[in-house]
This record gives sequence, structure tokens and C-alpha cells, in this order.
Amino acid sequence: PQRTIPIALILSVLLSTAIYALLQLAFLGSVPTEMLADGWASVTKQLALPYRDIALALGVGWLAYLVVADAVISPSGCGNIYMNATPRVIYGWAQTGTFFKYFTRIDAESGIPRPALWLTFALSVFWTLPFPSWEALINVVSAALVLSYAVAPVTVAALRRNAPDMPRPFRVKGMAVLGPLSFIIAALIVYWSGWNTVSWLLALQIVMFVLYLLCARFVPTQHLSLAQQVRSSAWLIGFYAVTILLSWLGSFGGLGVIGHPLDTVAVAACALGIYYWGAATGVPAHLVRLEGEDESEAIQEPLAGQRPAALAR
Repeated sequence: PQRTIPIALILSVLLSTAIYALLQLAFLGSVPTEMLADGWASVTKQLALPYRDIALALGVGWLAYLVVADAVISPSGCGNIYMNATPRVIYGWAQTGTFFKYFTRIDAESGIPRPALWLTFALSVFWTLPFPSWEALINVVSAALVLSYAVAPVTVAALRRNAPDMPRPFRVKGMAVLGPLSFIIAALIVYWSGWNTVSWLLALQIVMFVLYLLCARFVPTQHLSLAQQVRSSAWLIGFYAVTILLSWLGSFGGLGVIGHPLDTVAVAACALGIYYWGAATGVPAHLVRLEGEDESEAIQEPLAGQRPAALAR
């Protein structure tokens, strides 16, 4: 993993970047010259479905049909991937003891976490209901995807602090720099998505957190108390709240009280502080459990100056 994961990640990013760059180059080179007379705003209005409309303008009908077919098939393939992966994430979340135990159930015949699959389906339907257009949906989905990545560097920093001896088949070098930098970039991408997206996406996350607390009687607390769960996740709620506030006051669809680039600097500074907040408030070392341990093997409170036994394993 130490060799293969970086190669896989870097090559996939480079390949995707090359494909998208060539795609944009093809678009720019294909726009009829006369359309540019009134600027790009005019081009946007005339090309509602850019690649299809350009193909029709150039008389390449078969390509126009191919583009439309791909617009149907491609999102379906992406959705199918996430419908397979997300139930496993929900199942894993429930297995850690910080989500409802019901979602750890596995269908005996197929081996599929069926309750988690139904929850994934319900959420996917919910997310498609309130959006007026495909573009608005894509904006929120893209911001949500980046937001999910933003949690990773904080998690790594917290685990390195509280579980330094945990077996790691892959270890990122330079995490002291890459961790905060990647979190800042993710925060900026979410902020740049604009007030309409940020207000909807992050406010909903806070509402769901409140609903989780209201269901306190059903929340698993055998491994982590509800108070500890709140302490270890408060940084994320703080991040949501600060980003909403800065987006409201900022220049990307907000009131413009904080102008650009000052708003970007403010988001970066707040993100840096929240990163270290999250890294410092992870699950304490004596409560960290390694994969494969059951409740009876939970790491006990270590004696002063000693490593937890399970972490030593």
C-alpha cells in the first residue's frame, strides 16, 4: 500500500485532469466565432446543452445523440457505484458504536447490509427532491463530496495523536503540512460553491445533528457516551456554523460585507484553527478500539507512562 496507493491516486488525478482539460479545449475550439460577439454570457444562453448544441451546429447529428445518451448513462453508473459503497460506510459507522445498531444487520442470504441500503436509497431520493435544476443538484453534490473528504485529514491527525501505535499499512508523509493544507483547500472549495449551496447543505447537516441528539435514547453509548460523541464531533458543527456565517457575509453569493480576497483569507484562517481543534478533541486513547475487537476487548484506561495494551498489539 505504501507504494501502490500514491501511484493509483496520482495517476487517477492526472488522467482525470487530462480528460477534463481536453474536453474544455474541444469546447473552446468548437464554439462558432459569431457566437462570441456578445461575450460568454451570450454563449451560455445559446448553448443550453453545450456539447450537443455544438455538435448540431457543426452538423454532426450522431455525436449529438451520443452526448445525450452519455448524459443519461454516466450519472446512472456513478449513482450505482455510490449505492453500493454508501451502505458499507453506514454499516461501518454503526459497527463503531456511534450510529444506530439496527444498521449493523446483514442479510444472511446475500451478505448485504440491507437496512443501510434502504437508508441510502431514502437519502438519495430525498436529495433529488428540493432542487429546481440539475445544475443546482450538482453544485450541492460536489460541495458535499469535498466536505466528506475534509473530514479525513482531521481524522488522521486525531488518530496519530491518540493512537500512535495503531497498525498502518499506509502512512502519509508530511502530514503536519499536508493535513491542515488539505483541510483549508477543502473548506475553500465548499465556501466558493456560494451562499445558496452552503446555506442549504451545511444548515441541513446541523439540523441532522440536532435530530441525532433528540434521539438520544436510541443512540448507542456502550462504547462512547453521548457526551464524548458530542465533544469529539463539536469541531465539525463549529466548522459548519462558521462557514455558513462567513458565506452569508462574504462575496460568493452573500451580502458582500467581507470582500474578496479578505473573505477567502478569513475562511482559510478559521479552517486552520478548526483543524487543530478537531485534531485535539478526537476519541481519547483509552477509548480507541482496533478493528476486530469486541466490547470485552475495549482498551482500558492506560496507567501513567504506559501504552494501552491493545494499541501495543
